Amino acid sequence: MTIQDLGSIGELIAAVATIATLAFLAVQIRQSNKAARTSAELELPQKFAEWHARITAQPELARIWDAAAEDSESLGPDEIRRFRWTVAELFLVLEAQFYAYRGGLLSEPSWLTKRDTILGMLENPILEEQWVSRMVPFSEEFREEIDAHRGSSKSSWTHQSVSGGSSPEA
Repeated sequence: MTIQDLGSIGELIAAVATIATLAFLAVQIRQSNKAARTSAELELPQKFAEWHARITAQPELARIWDAAAEDSESLGPDEIRRFRWTVAELFLVLEAQFYAYRGGLLSEPSWLTKRDTILGMLENPILEEQWVSRMVPFSEEFREEIDAHRGSSKSSWTHQSVSGGSSPEA
């Protein structure tokens, strides 16, 4: 066997090793993407649970939430402000989920559930005014996504009272 033959065998071994490395990397990338999607799917329920726990742990905030669910006109200016910014916090989390969906990290059914939650919440007069007046600096892309479905999507979500039940149908 000549040195040239040994060089050819070496090149063949290097090519096989390169292909094996690329296959291994493809599997690793696929697993990493799956883990990222799973993480994104699990993140919102956790953040929503933390947000809900904060509301229910503060009796005054829970009372404001319930009043907004039952009769938003009964709230005073300070209560409206607290209600708006409490919901804005949730909407910012949902905006992040929109970008996770757009980036392929969140499934379409999962995003549609979250989008319909937003659409349902925007039926509340206080939140509708907040959305239309652009009090919270959401991205244009997120606003366009929500606005494109306002009025055309039937949300099954209603503003839930933290003490149970839901707001009366208008």
